[in-house]
Amino acid sequence: MKFFFHTLLVLLSSLSLCAQEEPVELPTEVSEPPYELGDLVTEQGYYVDRGEEEPRINLRIVDNRLRLYWIDENGLIAEPETETATVRFTGVVRGRSYHHLKLLPDGFGLGAPGILPPPHLYNVILVLPAVDGEEPVSYSFRYQPSMDTEVDPTTDSDS
Repeated sequence: MKFFFHTLLVLLSSLSLCAQEEPVELPTEVSEPPYELGDLVTEQGYYVDRGEEEPRINLRIVDNRLRLYWIDENGLIAEPETETATVRFTGVVRGRSYHHLKLLPDGFGLGAPGILPPPHLYNVILVLPAVDGEEPVSYSFRYQPSMDTEVDPTTDSDS
């Protein structure tokens, strides 16, 4: 009987070890554009939080051009959910007020070719097209020049 309990205990502990997932190794160095799937990127621009199950949407201005990325819960580049999007600036705007974003050549974000002269201070309406018969989704926010500053996510911001 004692042998049976020891065998059962060993079997259960080995099953629990097999059921555990191996930890995912996250990148420790920040990547530079053009990004690839799973790259760790600097924190920059405006982030749209869409709930725990969905990746965040990140609109940033890189080299005075609009870039749109999907960022997972670990701060890594995720697969884009759409191949196009539109950005409209409202209020007083220098230059173009409408930008059509298309899939970048690397395929891991959207971008627009138009140059945005600094300072980057805009009232933004970001529209993602309808998917599977749903309505288009829009987000409104204010983009400020301070959002252009790159923050390294691997450094402690308290120090």
